Amino acid sequence: MTLTDIEYKAFLRTHLELLFYVGHKSKIIADDIIFNVFVDLNFSIKLKCRDFLLDNKKLLDDYIAENFDKLTTEQISILTGFKKTISSDFVIFKCLTNNAVFIDTKDNRFYAVKALSDSFDQFFDRFPVLVKTTLLPFNDHIIYDGFIKPTGVYFGSGMTSTMKEEYKLAKKNNQILTTI
Repeated sequence: MTLTDIEYKAFLRTHLELLFYVGHKSKIIADDIIFNVFVDLNFSIKLKCRDFLLDNKKLLDDYIAENFDKLTTEQISILTGFKKTISSDFVIFKCLTNNAVFIDTKDNRFYAVKALSDSFDQFFDRFPVLVKTTLLPFNDHIIYDGFIKPTGVYFGSGMTSTMKEEYKLAKKNNQILTTI
């Protein structure tokens, strides 16, 4: 239920280069910080860059325009996918062989989400669990952007039973989204 190693590395490199750009434009990181130093910075710095990007989506277009000659077709495809993000509170309902089932708490939509390099059951000891994250399209999959914040909220048997029935209905009606 994770990306292949090649997919993961392509996503990670492209995403980090974008966040590095955002970090400089937003002044979250100093102008003299180079990319290799940025990669080793604390996770919270990268999260600030991601949050700034989500609030200032024009920076994505600026990044693509300023770096168009340096970007590969694959990188442009990945970056274009970033325009279709869904940031929300999600219930990770269950982990399956090929993906995890996420439920958006805003509209009760179901998403089949691939993990990046570590499966979701390595992060959480039980499901369903409520998290905050951002989903995006990637190579005919839905992934999360690498930032997942657990809320500490787990669900009891009553809510789990309700979600199970909703999941069965969504599955029966082909309403589990595999693309954004």
